[in-house]
Amino acid sequence: MDNFILANAIINSNVDSNSILISKPLAKKLDLKNEENIIFYVGQTKKILKVKIASTGKDVLSFSLANIVFKKMYLKSSQKYGIRSNDNEVHIGPVVGIMADFFNDTKRPFGGQTHFIKQLLISGKAIGQICFAFSPYSVDIAKGIIIGYTYGRRGWIKSAFPIPDVIYPRERAYSRTKLQMRKRLESLGVTLLNPTLVGKWETHKLLMENQQLHKFLPETRLATSFNEVGQMLKKYDGVYLKPVTGSQGKNIINVTKKKASLIYEFKYMNEERLVKGSAGNLNNLKAYLRKVMGNRSYIVQKEIKLIKSEGNIVDVRVLVQKDNTGEWDITGIACRIGSNGSITSNISSGGSGKKIEEILTQHISLERDRRRIMDDIYYLSIEATKTIEKNIGQSGEMGIDLGIDTSGNVWFIEANIRPARQVFNLIGEPDTRLKSVERPMLYARYLAGF
Repeated sequence: MDNFILANAIINSNVDSNSILISKPLAKKLDLKNEENIIFYVGQTKKILKVKIASTGKDVLSFSLANIVFKKMYLKSSQKYGIRSNDNEVHIGPVVGIMADFFNDTKRPFGGQTHFIKQLLISGKAIGQICFAFSPYSVDIAKGIIIGYTYGRRGWIKSAFPIPDVIYPRERAYSRTKLQMRKRLESLGVTLLNPTLVGKWETHKLLMENQQLHKFLPETRLATSFNEVGQMLKKYDGVYLKPVTGSQGKNIINVTKKKASLIYEFKYMNEERLVKGSAGNLNNLKAYLRKVMGNRSYIVQKEIKLIKSEGNIVDVRVLVQKDNTGEWDITGIACRIGSNGSITSNISSGGSGKKIEEILTQHISLERDRRRIMDDIYYLSIEATKTIEKNIGQSGEMGIDLGIDTSGNVWFIEANIRPARQVFNLIGEPDTRLKSVERPMLYARYLAGF
């Protein structure tokens, strides 16, 4: 970060369209020689230019180009850009695209992510990046451009941009078209900040390969048939049925067994409404749950007796990210509290947040036990993240969801490659929320070699 160079970009009518005029201090930092030819890159767009070193402009880091080159290379005059050199190449930016689902709404073009994306764009611009947001369906590979959006004083601005150096993927469900677009962009030299995450069953299998994590993993089976559900209910008083793919707690079912009456009670959320029912045997239970489960693949997992806050379940969201160092670090930790009666703690379903220190103080009387729980949270979050990354490929951030049971044991619940971070605002940590926005942009800089 300390070696990162920012330079002023200037339109100069005296510079011909095949040259770049560079101030002497900048030429020295970039190790460029007068009259040498360079390949000038803005994202994946490039142009061969001849270096001209200016004799004036003492202590000024700047470069000047003809107006026509500015337009061709998607630059704006009087802005500061990051700049780096490598052999005979000079790169500007980097150019970072945030890929997200687009909605036909002038005020909220990216739906619920609109404010977050605006913050990303502002954060990236502040460190010299060329940033824009775009839909995966707005890429024109043949022309080498993307129609995307930036944010300015008058709101959202639609423009054409070059194929970027790095893409921060924030789109939802991975359709075949979206996955194909990812592959095509990667083939053009684009680096993706995150790969696609495998489902819950594959994640569980990956973590089981790390013996150090076994004690943190609740027993989990792939429900290839309803027999697995029955077998788990014979072994445990309660289980969770979770879709292999999916997020925000949708279509999750909690089943508990009442030993005295041999009745199975079940609960699930239907459009933020808690639905309860019971069944006298497994066949009836299967029939009741089929309308919720549909044809989706499910895992069945031992129920963890989570600690509660005012009668509502609590889990722990740990945001693990990389920055310009390229190393994993924990950005923030927060507890999520489920809404009244909810079987999940998702903020999107009406949940709330509390600081983890407050929750631990309420439930764990001894300080040494609280320290041990925090040590487990830190260890499990980083180790699980590294284990998953080792198998799915280079990653930049993960939301790790953990549970603390009533005995003070820490359990792995889920990993999310597209983590939300509004919980940090809910617990009164806006600085953590801001840091969580800045880090992906710093990591994009690292990925682009700046």
